[in-house]
Amino acid sequence: MGLATTQHMVNSIGSCFHLTRITYSPSDSVLGDAQLSEATVVGFWQWAFGDLCDDDIKGIFAEWLVHKLLHIQTLRRCSWANSDIITPGGTRIEVKSTAYWQTWKFLNEYGELEETPKHKALTDDNKIRFAGLMARDSTSTDWSKTPTFKSDLYVFAFQSEKEIEKWNALDLNQWEFFLVSAAELSRLGWKSISLTTLRKQFGSLTATELASRGRMEIAQIEKANNNNNNECPT
Repeated sequence: MGLATTQHMVNSIGSCFHLTRITYSPSDSVLGDAQLSEATVVGFWQWAFGDLCDDDIKGIFAEWLVHKLLHIQTLRRCSWANSDIITPGGTRIEVKSTAYWQTWKFLNEYGELEETPKHKALTDDNKIRFAGLMARDSTSTDWSKTPTFKSDLYVFAFQSEKEIEKWNALDLNQWEFFLVSAAELSRLGWKSISLTTLRKQFGSLTATELASRGRMEIAQIEKANNNNNNECPT
């Protein structure tokens, strides 16, 4: 049986307790019913997260993909965190993703291909937008605070394949990336941004280019932060 990645947590009054199970290994199976011994965690993952064209899953996949491209190791995904990625050096990165295609456009509610899809891919780039750029502090209990840009860098990931027969989330050649700083987004002052604007104002990056430029910008941010921290007070 796999061990949980988190062994101890501290509650609000400062005492410790043992957390025996929170994450699982692929081969772990359901307990308490011998007939469900083949019901494994990897089976659940395939059932729940196997469709990378689904809006929600595509977003999570894009976060994971950017982790990999930037060579950032984190313990796990924390859906409630203020940033999708927090580097060991403290740089915060938000990942926004979208695509021309979403599963609901060509599958019915039973998960089967529709003989005649009711919807077509949205191919007007002016109408494709990345929303939710500003948000309140998700770790705070004070909801009166004004929404802000909570990360240092924003990665916009766009799955650009227009032909559904060729669509493949795992093909990096089908992805287009944009790397924008919070300062640049703040100057625009928008809560969302269109694909057309990203292309015109910031230029698209391949996966390889994102990996190189992203690591460079992270290094610059963390160097500047270290220099500020090491400055002697006047």
